[in-house]
Amino acid sequence: MDLLEKNLEALSAKNPALAGLVRGYAGERVTVEAARNGLPTFKFSGRLFHSSYDPAREAASLADEILSRKPDWILLFGLGCGHIAKALLERGFRNILAYEPSMEILAGVLAGADISGLVPDVELFADMDLFMDKVRDLDGMDDLLCYSSNPYKAVFPACHADFLNRVDNAHTTSQVNIKTDIDSREAWIGNYFRNLRHLPEHAPIDALRGAFKGFPLIIAGAGPSLKKNAHLLREAKGKAVIIAAITAYKPLLGFGVAPDFVIAAEKVDLPEYFAYDVNDRETRLILGEVSHPGMFTRDVKEKFVFFNGHMALSREHAGFFGSSFFPSMGGSVTTVALDIGVMLGCSPIMFVGQDLCFGENETHAKGGVYVSQDVRYDREKGEVVIEEDYVTLKEKARSSFKLLWLKGVDGRPVPSKYDWVTFHQWFENYMRTLRKDSPGVKVINSTEGGAYIEGMEHIPLRDALDRHLGGPVDLDERIERASSGRGADIPSLLASLVSMRNALKEMRRSAESILEEVRRIKRSVGDGSAAAEAVKRAGRIKKIEEVLFRSAEKSPFIWESLSAATHGLKAYLRESGADVRGPEVMKEIEAVSAAYRDVAEMCLRHIPTVNMAAEELRSRKSTGGRVIEATENKGDCRDGRRLSGR
Repeated sequence: MDLLEKNLEALSAKNPALAGLVRGYAGERVTVEAARNGLPTFKFSGRLFHSSYDPAREAASLADEILSRKPDWILLFGLGCGHIAKALLERGFRNILAYEPSMEILAGVLAGADISGLVPDVELFADMDLFMDKVRDLDGMDDLLCYSSNPYKAVFPACHADFLNRVDNAHTTSQVNIKTDIDSREAWIGNYFRNLRHLPEHAPIDALRGAFKGFPLIIAGAGPSLKKNAHLLREAKGKAVIIAAITAYKPLLGFGVAPDFVIAAEKVDLPEYFAYDVNDRETRLILGEVSHPGMFTRDVKEKFVFFNGHMALSREHAGFFGSSFFPSMGGSVTTVALDIGVMLGCSPIMFVGQDLCFGENETHAKGGVYVSQDVRYDREKGEVVIEEDYVTLKEKARSSFKLLWLKGVDGRPVPSKYDWVTFHQWFENYMRTLRKDSPGVKVINSTEGGAYIEGMEHIPLRDALDRHLGGPVDLDERIERASSGRGADIPSLLASLVSMRNALKEMRRSAESILEEVRRIKRSVGDGSAAAEAVKRAGRIKKIEEVLFRSAEKSPFIWESLSAATHGLKAYLRESGADVRGPEVMKEIEAVSAAYRDVAEMCLRHIPTVNMAAEELRSRKSTGGRVIEATENKGDCRDGRRLSGR
């Protein structure tokens, strides 16, 4: 077996797609030659990529320097002949990702150097999009270190700069997700329970599944560029479905455009975003089930609900409301609107106002809730500072963000910030999946400014409308026909709540029992070491934990509520290390104690909330035109009939 086949056989076990790509490659390949000590090296673009004397010694020195920074993951831009990766593995480091920017180098190395021993431990990529998908999957708490040798940086400067920027953006996405969970998850859960009084009154958005097959959809964001082409949407009214982000609603009204739907999912109430006139009463809301309850009280034509597949409560209950659709979410309502549009059967789907970057001196289109804005960049600090007048604030608000960059529609970098970068990465990932799963769906970015979104067609809105607008369609008739006859299964929903409430009570008792055992352990710890009594009580804690975890199976949302607490415990363990001894044992006991104290307190907060939701459901005698009997004795909520409805 020659070297190429040996390497490809090893690669096939880990990454068969990449192995197939190399097998089918028919282009030029670098020629691998022997250094003075016999190890492989090569020249590319007139540069020697490894030492001509001793590549292993060179790599060992670099590996020591890299590991001195104590990263959790090492991301290599360029694998070369694998010397640095091998040196890292020899020192016991296993969290290595490698991106090779040149197929000419990769194919030549696989044919001329034995790297089969690296493949099981080093994840190798030749597609940057796939590499970034992997980076986004890494824990946002981990420290990432990007490394590239001087030859790679010199020969591929633009690609290397793009690599660093995209890694930074991808890791920022992971960090944003953690922060969002910590800041918002409990508020979402509280909103959900308060919204249970409203949800049976409104159809899920998938009641309209396929209702607009082949019909154009326009999704309006509130980016600064909206002013360029929003006026054109007037001629699209009645010939395309128009969904506006709630931030774009009032700016669109300023251009004489009343959208068909306004989509919102904010955890706080947003009364200032509405017009309080006939326009509100002629539009429909698409609301996340965890939106602020105040959003469900707005005086509009109709409301539809979508459910979040990342929420345990939603996965548990969506079927009871007749929904089986969990839209893919990228952190903004326009990302949700895209997946909803695909579910509705729309094509093409056109975006306007989806800048994902700063305008000349603003973050959002004028005419909304921002009276005035002042955006200033400090490129040396890599920071952007925003001062803005908001309609409900008496004084100017000031905020600052890390300055990030995206590729613009014109090919030049455009200034952005972490949340927009998160949305941008979601869009590009979604488009790759959409091309594979639904190749017939066309998505057009007619923002006419802002960030370039890979996978979308970028053409002016005028051209897009000329090509794709057809004759008028009666939207009201289609919506009414598709959404009629829906009702919620109140008995099953009530049974689920009763089961959750009982589980929360059991969990609280278990958590308090664990805290009592911890208190006794503290008293039994002397001179910094755990005594025999402490070991015995640790065994009791383990048994109580098993009871608590069984209870949690009936109330899985509690772990989402505890995201901040578990994040704090993880941060502590990262700092202290897994081997906690001597005086440090008390710190570990305190960390565990704090986590279970949070469990007990969280259960205590949620029990009355769940009780209130159940009481409100008991008072309902009918929903969706269907009379029901709302009682508790309908059997366990986990029976086969109810599971089949989820």
